Amino acid sequence: MTVHIQDSPAAAYRRAGEAHDVDALVATLADDVVFRSPLTANAAFHGKEQVRELFSVVFGALSDLRYHKDVGDERTRALTATARLGRQEIHEAALVEVGEDGLIKEITMWIRPLPGLTAMMAALGPGLARATGKPGLPWLVAAAVKPLAAMTRFGDRTLVPLLTPRRHPR
Repeated sequence: MTVHIQDSPAAAYRRAGEAHDVDALVATLADDVVFRSPLTANAAFHGKEQVRELFSVVFGALSDLRYHKDVGDERTRALTATARLGRQEIHEAALVEVGEDGLIKEITMWIRPLPGLTAMMAALGPGLARATGKPGLPWLVAAAVKPLAAMTRFGDRTLVPLLTPRRHPR
């Protein structure tokens, strides 16, 4: 895939994401890029190599990634997209900050709905844990996040409909 960053780093980032092209995506990033996790304020990925590892795992888990909106100016872009994680549809929003060199210097991501966010955590956590090389960590992460994903899926399918007001015909 050819990346034309000079036209729009956000557009090149979107095209690379939709194509699941890690190399093209990394080409849009500044060396000192920071990716802020949608899962926790305690996790960020710093530099191209950490972000490369992250998106390698992400692209292995997601399908049908499609960007729908791209608004902002030449320095700050807000992107929205949908994707599938197995049967779960997820919606993401990303705030993309572009540096003076024309490369992406910061990405802050949000994901909804909650069952999609926890499914993402369950899908990515063990893969990211494997990348650390720490024995047992992938198992520990999976053991911690899979029940959370199951609980939010159950709550969304079973409890939320009981709590949601019914529409009244007009």
